[in-house]
Amino acid sequence: MKTLDTMHVTPWMKSVSLAVATVAVALLGTGCADECVDAFDCRADNGQPPAGQEWVCRAEKCDTVPVQTPGQPDAGSEDAGTDAGTDAGTDAGSNPCDTATYDAKLGTLQLQPGFEALESVPLPDDVAALGVSPGPTYAVYAVKGFGKSAALYSLGTWPDLTPSTTKLYDVVTRADQAQGAPDVFVGGGLVNDGKRLVASYTTATTDVLGSLAVYDIATPAASTHVSAPKNYTAAGFTSGDTSAVLVNGGGLGSLSGAVGIFGLVTSAEPFTTVKVADFPSNAANSGFTSVADNGIAVLGYARSPDYVNVVHAVAPALVTQALTGGATVALGDQTRLDVGSNFNQASAFGAGVAVQRGGYDASFTFVATDVSRFALSTGIGGDVVTVGARTPVITFADQCTSVVRLDPLGSDLLVGVSDKNGQRLVRVRVAP
Repeated sequence: MKTLDTMHVTPWMKSVSLAVATVAVALLGTGCADECVDAFDCRADNGQPPAGQEWVCRAEKCDTVPVQTPGQPDAGSEDAGTDAGTDAGTDAGSNPCDTATYDAKLGTLQLQPGFEALESVPLPDDVAALGVSPGPTYAVYAVKGFGKSAALYSLGTWPDLTPSTTKLYDVVTRADQAQGAPDVFVGGGLVNDGKRLVASYTTATTDVLGSLAVYDIATPAASTHVSAPKNYTAAGFTSGDTSAVLVNGGGLGSLSGAVGIFGLVTSAEPFTTVKVADFPSNAANSGFTSVADNGIAVLGYARSPDYVNVVHAVAPALVTQALTGGATVALGDQTRLDVGSNFNQASAFGAGVAVQRGGYDASFTFVATDVSRFALSTGIGGDVVTVGARTPVITFADQCTSVVRLDPLGSDLLVGVSDKNGQRLVRVRVAP
């Protein structure tokens, strides 16, 4: 049976989303054959459940049940069946999610003034990551699968998605696929600069080895993998003639060392790797990475001792300087965003960044309160970033509808929505 030291697991899990949290759980387990300790294990091993279902761990085995909503008994508990039967007569119809009003696009989520919801399309099953090309025509690609079989696929052009069944490229190297162990955890981001796709994964090894899969769209034979231990998030960066992928992790290519921001310089032939930013001394783990459409990079980490996520905004001039052989950025010296709470997702949203705010409860479930946007700009000189006031984009009246992903689409935001009516992608725009 798996055993966990809760005092060690809890901070790590609070600092990161599901995939990295499960790495820590796997490393602390005893390694026996039981499938799971909780739903986190099931999600990591099996990927997204079918629409309208969620993973539970019963008697150390994974199973799916209808999505649990406020007022329902805990389907993961051993006595869930007894509770359901006992309460059926008295609680029938008392579940607020049964009687809630669902918008066709946003469900029970509440869109705030200053924003508008545009197209909505179904979110295909088994999608671990999405990447949208620069406009004005938006080619959408996805990583499908959450383990060793994860691969890149085309989903077509937004909003007329026509998912292909033809695999483009394996995310996981053949060597890691061939190993009977360790487990593989696919990253939740996919960089798409219009020329190449960059996906990532890590393995459940002591030093959390991993790689970037770099797929050349025009010349697939030129595709490759680049070593990237402890990688967690990544984002594409372009300024003038310099383009790169910024990787939040513990190394890249031949570079290794303390966790920070590394750059894969894709405008160089062949690619080069550099250290872009050092984390401050209170950084305990890697965090979130985004680049606004004005080039401002939002780079983060999980701080010690509470493992709350923190992000700083870095001017494009400083990022370019580091990528081209100049000084590495001291992230702690850069403008910090006052998010006001923990957050578990971040994405570029036009000339700004959007985060899903909230906090983790006692069972490591993230309870979201809102998705908010921070506008970002640089002043005279271009080295200092100004952060605008927090602007709510979406608020949660309840937990009947959840936001499962945030991804940029041009200057707009793709919001992955999930509730009893299935999963879908909704394009949200700053109102003109």
